[in-house]
Amino acid sequence: MTARPRTPVLFLLLAIGAGLAGPARAQSAVAEGQKLAFDRGKGNCLTCHVIKGGDLPGTIGPELKDLKSKYPDRNELVAIIFDETRRNPQTMMPPFGRNRILTEQEISAIVDFLQTL
Repeated sequence: MTARPRTPVLFLLLAIGAGLAGPARAQSAVAEGQKLAFDRGKGNCLTCHVIKGGDLPGTIGPELKDLKSKYPDRNELVAIIFDETRRNPQTMMPPFGRNRILTEQEISAIVDFLQTL
């Protein structure tokens, strides 16, 4: 009698586990994005923008709401945060990615959060 390979079972279990962890991971990214957006020393979005739930917002930039409908292509929002000067050289928005203020992972988490507003 030969032993059957267990690889398909292992892949099935990993796939099921990944599916179950998906919503939790997404929630975690949203929470991390909110933390970064509200952090006065890191993302610092509140310095210029009104964001629901944020304290002492600025008024230099537009209010951040309905962003998923304004930017249905998430990559556009990522590009704005990474370096808005490419699209608008006159912008006041700092190039968070180009200047390495935020990592790509941090920008992605902030976008995850902003898309929930």
